[in-house]
Amino acid sequence: MLDYLYFVFELLAFISCAYFYKSLDKNFRIFLPFLAFVVIYEYANMYNLLMWHNTNAWCNNFEGIIELIVFGQFMASLDKRKAYRRKVHIAIAAGIAITLIDMFIQGFWTYGTIAIVFQNTIIATLVCIYYYNLINNSDEYLDLLSYPPFYATIGLLFYSLANFFFYAFFSYMMYVKNYHFYMVAKVICDMGCVFLYSLLAVSFLCFSRTKKLS
Repeated sequence: MLDYLYFVFELLAFISCAYFYKSLDKNFRIFLPFLAFVVIYEYANMYNLLMWHNTNAWCNNFEGIIELIVFGQFMASLDKRKAYRRKVHIAIAAGIAITLIDMFIQGFWTYGTIAIVFQNTIIATLVCIYYYNLINNSDEYLDLLSYPPFYATIGLLFYSLANFFFYAFFSYMMYVKNYHFYMVAKVICDMGCVFLYSLLAVSFLCFSRTKKLS
C-alpha cells in the first residue's frame, strides 16, 4: 500500500516541478529530469518490470548512484564557495567508487547495503553542514517558511536518515529473520520517501509564490 502512496507523491513532485519549472532557480532545475526518471523507475518496479534473476536489487544499487549524484550536486550548488563544492564532488566520487566496490564484494544481484549507508551518510552530512552555514551566515530576517531550499533540504534529511536506518540494519534483520522489526523499518523508509517528495513539491510551489510577490 505504501509503495503506491509514495509513488503518488513522486508523481505529484514531478508534475509540480514541470508546472513551475520556469519559476525555479537554476540549481533546482536538476530535479525535473531526476523526477522523470524516478517516476518511470518506480512505475516499472511496481509491476516487476525490472526483475532480473528474481531480484531488482541490481537496479536499486544504480538508482542509489544517481540519487547521490543529483542530491550531492544540488547540495553543492547551494554553497558559493568553490573549495567547498570541490570537496562535495570528491565525496560524491568516493561514494560512487564505494558503491561499485560494494557491488563487486556483495554481488551484483544483491543490495549494496554498505554503499547505501555510506551514500545516505554523505547526504545527511551535507544537509547538516548546510544548516550550520545557514544559521551562522544568513540574514537574520530570513523567512524559512517561504525559502525553497529549506523544504528541499529538510526532505533530503528525513529521506537520508530513514534510508540509513533501514539499510544499516537490513542484513542483520534478514539474518535473524526479525520480520516485525523489518516491517517497521520499511514503513519508516517509505515515509522518508513521502516526506522527501511532498516537501520537494512544496519547495517548487514556494518559487511561484516568490515570483508573484516580486
